[in-house]
Amino acid sequence: MLKDDALLGVGFENSGEEGQAALSDLVSAATAFLDHFGVKTLVGRAFVEIIGTGDGPAKLARLLDACGYSRNPEGFFSELLALLGKADGTQPIVVNGIALPHLLLMAILEVVLPGNKFVSIKTTRQLEKMANLRLPEADRPDMQTVIDTYPVRLSMHTIRQMRVSADVAYQYLPFIQELDDTGHTNTWIGQFHQGLLEQMYQNRVIFLLNMSCPVYCRFCFRKHKESRNETNPTPADVKRAVAHVRNSPSIKEIVITGGDPFMNRANMACAIDGLMAVEHVQTLRLATRSIAYYPHLFLSDNAELLGYLKRKNLELQACGKRMEVATHFIHPDEISPQSLNIITELVKSGIAVYVQTPFLNGCNDEGPELVRLFSLLRGAGAELHYIYIPCSPIHGNSVYWSPIAKGLAAGNYLRAHLSDRVIPRICTATPIGKMDWHSSGWAVEPVAENENFMWIRTPYTPAYFKRFAPIANDLENIRVNDEGTIDIQYMAQIGDRSLFLGARPQRPAGGAAARPESVDAVRPMVRKGETIAPSIVATGSSTISRVHETRVEIAAGCADADLDYIRGDDRITDVVVVALTDAVDALFPIRRIVRALETIPHVNAVRLRSLKFNYEPDSYTPVVIDTLAGLNRLTMVSPLRLEIETQFLTAGELRPAHARLARLLSNQGITVYANTPLLGRINDTPEAIHGLAYGCREAGIEFHHLYVAGLAVQDRWNREHPVALYDVVDIATMVRREGSGREVPRYIIRTELGEVDFGLSSAFVGRGDRLSVKLLPYDRSYYRSMQPDFAWPAAVVEDPDGKPVVPVSGLLKTTDFALS
Repeated sequence: MLKDDALLGVGFENSGEEGQAALSDLVSAATAFLDHFGVKTLVGRAFVEIIGTGDGPAKLARLLDACGYSRNPEGFFSELLALLGKADGTQPIVVNGIALPHLLLMAILEVVLPGNKFVSIKTTRQLEKMANLRLPEADRPDMQTVIDTYPVRLSMHTIRQMRVSADVAYQYLPFIQELDDTGHTNTWIGQFHQGLLEQMYQNRVIFLLNMSCPVYCRFCFRKHKESRNETNPTPADVKRAVAHVRNSPSIKEIVITGGDPFMNRANMACAIDGLMAVEHVQTLRLATRSIAYYPHLFLSDNAELLGYLKRKNLELQACGKRMEVATHFIHPDEISPQSLNIITELVKSGIAVYVQTPFLNGCNDEGPELVRLFSLLRGAGAELHYIYIPCSPIHGNSVYWSPIAKGLAAGNYLRAHLSDRVIPRICTATPIGKMDWHSSGWAVEPVAENENFMWIRTPYTPAYFKRFAPIANDLENIRVNDEGTIDIQYMAQIGDRSLFLGARPQRPAGGAAARPESVDAVRPMVRKGETIAPSIVATGSSTISRVHETRVEIAAGCADADLDYIRGDDRITDVVVVALTDAVDALFPIRRIVRALETIPHVNAVRLRSLKFNYEPDSYTPVVIDTLAGLNRLTMVSPLRLEIETQFLTAGELRPAHARLARLLSNQGITVYANTPLLGRINDTPEAIHGLAYGCREAGIEFHHLYVAGLAVQDRWNREHPVALYDVVDIATMVRREGSGREVPRYIIRTELGEVDFGLSSAFVGRGDRLSVKLLPYDRSYYRSMQPDFAWPAAVVEDPDGKPVVPVSGLLKTTDFALS
């Protein structure tokens, strides 16, 4: 019973602020949170064991019992508010030994610190008040200089997060080291500037529609004060930029950004409506970080902005175009029910949401944080696009920088502990454009007499920039290597000198070019029927195969008892369903499987393998699409998203029917992705894969994996038609240079012990066609965590580092260079 709806005092120790919160409001907030969000994926296993099952009041009662406040909510919330008053995010909030989860504390803080405004911080006193911190007197002058130099702005949502998360505060609170002038004012040259328009790539441009943000990230590559104080462009400026795009037929995509472009609705509407009428524009990519730090922007006024985006996306689709939303998340403490809701609403309406994550030293640089972050975002429907290593080398950002080696090590961790559909590309944004590590670029060598810089091989050429921005070829910090691509000086530490790979030698001379084969020659091998892959550990059933810590493949005809294996291991997040003919032919048993998986909270994705999407798109009748839509469950809590996995070998297989079908499924929140085997003489040229990547992008199909080796069809075909590793680098180079960043696949080697990334989480052993691959993310303990008595298969050897080395067929290594 509540005692006359008591008012509880709230005092924030460092800010000097005091206030009151009604006990009934606190109980209501806690009850509602526990009722809806008190699940293991959101609050953790240990906390769920305390609160148990049932409705919100029952869960709260158990929490009060565990915290020593049985039938005494006033006592519990009095202690909790006292702890929150002292909180600075560095220590967990603990009551009677019970650590309260971050999201529950956020629900309480929404009562204690209500509101959705954002606040521009002008003085150190104001900073102390809003952030509940106390600055040493000696630091005040320097901190005031930081605030004057690099503006500070915080949303109430972020202020609440910072009170209970040092990892959120680390991103937004100013710090004295920002006065360090090490680094650059700009980290890229933006070869073309015309008012609000910037261009770095031939096929896409940037529109800067608004110069400010509701919250300022301290690591932002646009953090220099001038850009944040510039006058906002006008609709007339937007129309001039649209005219430039109209007169530039090579431009296919527009990145609409700022600042936050959603804060300037007049410019946003002008840009979308104007670009909608430009025939050669295919995609509008709208960039915002407000989904994480100012969700009120999207949810206010009955989610009016979300409704606007949904309407405009349908209009764009009617013109043969698409809308995407790009956003940033750094750490799992940034995840909120509001942000998950925004992502889910957009994806369910056919608007892809993709996430880019700067890699911040001391925040998200160990791997486990990223595993939790990406898993939560994946369930809501997001695509994980990039991890940027290192953080941009901007003036005042040095505390965030980490060595390249640390970023690559984190990539290995993600490969071992995340589903393949959740692993982003590991890339660096050099001053002349992005490169993907150990496929389209690598560290060549240190810059002589400057230990702070290295030479990075990029995929770009002088001819590429000559087409639209010849000024790029006049830079003093570039050189053209023997391959004809550009090396550029980049400010970073390598962290491991073995990662300096040197220059790639010329392709060995000799030998006539092999005659291309028709795709018809290999298609029967591709379509001979689907079976689950061999399991890397024993599962106790022939109809369920474990091919990763997080992923299993199951036959559509599996028994109900087989799903107990999945129930018993909460590391499993993805289930791939394989039917002997095709998924669309087995929807009845698939429906049974999906309904069972809905009761397993740690599974957040079901993937249906379907070659008929490619070869018989008409089999996706309205009834099939409706059935699939009914199986897709994108929700904030315990989601189970549905995806279609298909395969295209060449661009010639793509037809208008595929684009139409992909759009119909996307509008139901269902992603279609393609995994493609690289086949000798069929599609193993840069031109073939660039054409396929472009075709998939144009059709709205995600190009997910380009398998370099390891699929069954490759084991058969490529023994007689081997793929040269030299060509893989050339393919990656062309796809990155000539295409959109959203076209770039992951370059994957599949082995009997799991998948690795070409060059990134793998190393080749041997030369010629007698090759093995060292699997860097895995060791014996990894497999024994899934099967205690696991032993290496007969053909596998263990190297001195404890990593397995597995034979691989169908590949040809012709030089001593690590990647070819």
